[in-house]
Amino acid sequence: MQINTFWKILLKIIGLWLLFSCISIIPQFYSTLSFTNGNLNTESLLMIWLMLIVSIIIYILIIRLFLFKTEWLVEKLKLEKNFNEDRIDLNIKSSTVLTIAIIVIGGLMIAESFPNFCSRLFNFLQQKALIKDYPDSHWLVYHFLKIIIGYLLLTNGKRLAKYIEKESSEEKKPNA
Repeated sequence: MQINTFWKILLKIIGLWLLFSCISIIPQFYSTLSFTNGNLNTESLLMIWLMLIVSIIIYILIIRLFLFKTEWLVEKLKLEKNFNEDRIDLNIKSSTVLTIAIIVIGGLMIAESFPNFCSRLFNFLQQKALIKDYPDSHWLVYHFLKIIIGYLLLTNGKRLAKYIEKESSEEKKPNA
C-alpha cells in the first residue's frame, strides 16, 4: 500500500467519524431552545439559528474535504513527506479498510446510543406522559435514529464504501 493511499484511507475514516458525530448538533440546539422557558425573543432565536446554520455549514465543508477531497488534503498538509519508504507492506484494498471502518463506526454508534435510548425510554414509560409532553422526547428520538443509522452502517458498510470511493475518484477526474 502506498503511503499516499494510507493517508487517504485514514482521512476518509476521520471524515466518516465526523459525519456521524455531527448528527448530535440538532438535538443540542433543540435543548438550547427548551432552556428559554417560553421566554424567547427574536434576537435570541436568530442567534441560535445562525449558530446552527454556521455549524452545519462548517461541518459540511470539513466532511466534504475529508471524504471527497482527500488527495488535495494530503498534498496541502504534506502528509506523505519524510517517509523512508514509498510503501507500507499491507496487502489489503482501501475499500476493504473503509468498509471495516464503517462497520466499526456503526457498531460504536449502536453501543453508545442503545443504553441511552433504553434509559430514556424507561423514564418516559415511568412518567406515563404523551410523547409531546415528555421534556426529553427529542433525545429519545435522537438515540432511536442513531441506533437505526448504526444498524444501517453495519449492514450496508460495503455499499457506502463503494460510494465514497466512486465519488472521490470522480472528483479527481478532470471534466472534459
